[in-house]
Amino acid sequence: MKKWLSVVLIFTLLLSGCSSQKSEGIREEEFTTPGGETGWIYLPEGIKTDTDQKKPLVLMTCAVGEEPAEKVKEAGWFKQAEEAGFMVLVPKYKTTETFSQTGRIMDVVNYAIQHYPVDTTRIYATGFSNGGGAVSALANDYPEVFAAVSCMSWMIPLKNPDMDYEMPFQVIQGSEDLTLEMDSGSMRVMDDVVWGIESMMRYNHLLEKGEAKDFDKTEYWGYEPDKVETGTIDGRVWTFSNYYKDGYTAPFAQFVLVEGAKHELNEYKAFAAWEFLRHYTRGEDGALVEVEETVTE
Repeated sequence: MKKWLSVVLIFTLLLSGCSSQKSEGIREEEFTTPGGETGWIYLPEGIKTDTDQKKPLVLMTCAVGEEPAEKVKEAGWFKQAEEAGFMVLVPKYKTTETFSQTGRIMDVVNYAIQHYPVDTTRIYATGFSNGGGAVSALANDYPEVFAAVSCMSWMIPLKNPDMDYEMPFQVIQGSEDLTLEMDSGSMRVMDDVVWGIESMMRYNHLLEKGEAKDFDKTEYWGYEPDKVETGTIDGRVWTFSNYYKDGYTAPFAQFVLVEGAKHELNEYKAFAAWEFLRHYTRGEDGALVEVEETVTE
């Protein structure tokens, strides 16, 4: 029987060890676009720029005031890039804003597409804190570009939740990371994340007609998942709430709660994000396609 790798197996792989330090197998190239925007791209040594062999690209956006070329080294993406053979792109932009910056960020993305062997069917976006808000804005403004997105520790609502695209999305945050206790005693995520999740759920037609949020029934996220899996790493419980969509076997939406974690990056979040993102590609016509990467029992 074929099935997708379970979260339990994912954590077994995680516990085999990973390092957030910059690998000797990753090289950094800085560039400036004709429009004056700055970007850094990180390539595993096996990826050559003078080749027709296209590779996936992960765009990473940063928190307010962070130096992007420094924060990417802490985020765990180098090991994932080296093992899976994809490139990581980090733009410099005004990190206190979101929707106003999407054009600047896309200038950097387009430069990378023109000058590096980017597989344009497998471009993904992930961001931490305000960078998660930037990812939401990019999914709104350029849904045809990204095959899937992952927002870490923040997201914002879409402005156009009725556009004719599908967008697999993941949210990762800690139980002590921008959460609050309701009068009932139940916990939930902060307002922007609440409305961001609702807009993405409606955008992807993952809610039944009239379905409302219920944080007493489903803490933090408000919507009852189709499946929940848990694992433990570094003494903390990670809970994966998975939501499925007809026509796809991998989770189409996934909310990841790290028990006791605060507003912080760590390398394991990159592992969890890539495990979600990698299942999707986007065709040249904008249609979403699931990658058939399965294991056999």
